[in-house]
Amino acid sequence: MSTLPPADEALKKADQKAVKCEPVLVKPPVLKKGATVAIIAPSTPPFEPGDIEFTYKWLTKLGLKYKVGKHVFDRWGDCAGSDQNRLEDFHHAWSDPEVDAILPIRGGNGSVRLLPALDFDLIARSPKIFMGYSDITGLLIPIHQRTGLVTFHGPACSFYKSGYTHHYFQKSLMQTKPVGYVTDPDPKEPWKPEYPSTRLVIAEGKARGRLIGGCMTLIRQLNGTPFEIQTAGRIVFLEDVQEEPHNIDRMLTQLLLAGKLKDAAGIVVGECVKCRPGDSGRNALALSYSLEHVLRDRLGGLGIPVVYGLRFGHGAEQFTLPLGVMAHLDASAQGVRLKIEESATV
Repeated sequence: MSTLPPADEALKKADQKAVKCEPVLVKPPVLKKGATVAIIAPSTPPFEPGDIEFTYKWLTKLGLKYKVGKHVFDRWGDCAGSDQNRLEDFHHAWSDPEVDAILPIRGGNGSVRLLPALDFDLIARSPKIFMGYSDITGLLIPIHQRTGLVTFHGPACSFYKSGYTHHYFQKSLMQTKPVGYVTDPDPKEPWKPEYPSTRLVIAEGKARGRLIGGCMTLIRQLNGTPFEIQTAGRIVFLEDVQEEPHNIDRMLTQLLLAGKLKDAAGIVVGECVKCRPGDSGRNALALSYSLEHVLRDRLGGLGIPVVYGLRFGHGAEQFTLPLGVMAHLDASAQGVRLKIEESATV
């Protein structure tokens, strides 16, 4: 059994400490050659333990050293060990003075279970690069909003999956200059373009704001808690994987009802891998609309720019999005430009 504090007691304390105003933005130190990366598993352990060997090799190619959390390969249900054990690895990585960056081995399930006992003061005292996606969204957003630390929605330990992904991993973490305009990956072949296109305009407009977002399933899970996403004046990025369009409709409708999208500056939706009707392998509603239809219906009338298809999230080709940095979005009939204007590291 988990030895973490009772959820109701811990969340009551967390609610009392909830940030009433936006904290000062804190940028972690840039990742330099010779730096040490901690590999942990705050959610689910690797399915194939040998898969982590690729991460070791690619970190070494970048001139980086690594440490592996004690409980990365543990199993407790679908989590990498009990809540207490995963929290132990997490806090140890933040308190280790030799560690410069923290990369979760994967997403899966379980990150949000750690929030009631997460030591945000420790994190604030020791700013480090923290990157992940999918279930790790459940940590990226609360850490950024509670401490002001720039966190990174990106490939973490799978940064070597494609040249495009590897490029933006380095550009975001291993330099102190702004990423600038986000480019698209080269097409796999010229005669059969992939759907959705990388820059499908749902609603035209221009927006400037700080980036916030992640996996929709986790954003919904945080909603109604002291850790829910704050979107006012922000460029919100959303993505998911293997969700039927009618379920994404539910998630977007919940965010709309909660007032989480009406004050956003703009919205960027990723390609959403395997989110066509029936792609999930679960029963699809017989009359399920396409995801594009859902996005146009739910987001097209907000009066802000909305773009669909940029390559971030669960695909092999992912660019990195630093939470909290300033970005500019321009969507028109002439095209779409997304510019990350501010550096994410110092």
